[in-house]
Amino acid sequence: MPAGATTKTDADRAERARAFDLGVFERAAERLEQFDGATLIAHPSLPRVPHLNTLVLHAPMDACEAEALADEHQGELSYRRLLVDDDALAAELAERGFADEPLLLLGRDGALEPPAAETLAEEVPYGHVRGLRDEWLRSEPWATDEATLRDAHEADRRLLSATPTRAFATFEHGRPLAYALLLDGGRDGMLEDVYTTPGARGRGLATAVIAAVLHASRAEHHEVVFVPTDAEGRARALYERLGFEPLAVVRRMMKGRP
Repeated sequence: MPAGATTKTDADRAERARAFDLGVFERAAERLEQFDGATLIAHPSLPRVPHLNTLVLHAPMDACEAEALADEHQGELSYRRLLVDDDALAAELAERGFADEPLLLLGRDGALEPPAAETLAEEVPYGHVRGLRDEWLRSEPWATDEATLRDAHEADRRLLSATPTRAFATFEHGRPLAYALLLDGGRDGMLEDVYTTPGARGRGLATAVIAAVLHASRAEHHEVVFVPTDAEGRARALYERLGFEPLAVVRRMMKGRP
């Protein structure tokens, strides 16, 4: 096969990864509108949560058309947020003032043996790890007030309620130190929200919770386990070391702020 060629299986998995990730948001939407060339995912009650208010572009168009479409359908928001998988369109939108926040989707064969982990993780109700999620959210630069944090937790609740989700965590003296989630899509699974509290990093706890997710996913006979991560973030190296392979990049284009 020529260097750089894409197999039919790779293309199929890339499309399934995109569909899984998008489906998590579509199922939770307060308002879902499909029209020629785009899908609007909207949560009017949570206007300050950009990832719940997104215009997904499907048809070829130029940046002027894309921004006009966003102005038409996101006019009540203080920002415009688009998802595109066209690099040329992303570059054009960047020239028009949109910030590019690429999302990398990786996948791992569900039949592969999960990685070994020195520390065991256990399945727990999501409420047992909500404190870790709160700690993570408070470390983000946009988490400037309690109202914003409440909205972020409500966004989590809606997303995780709409797609079957299981939580796995490691504990020390009864305190959770790391966690990860498994979203069940039936045919495939998705690893989400891998987080370790700062004081416990470097001890292999992220590997432990990922291994637990992969064991659970294998027991569910998922064909592929996907994981979304910031394309330019540090987590990519960990996922690739554990057998995940890059499949697709979705360009998250943002103009303005909540």
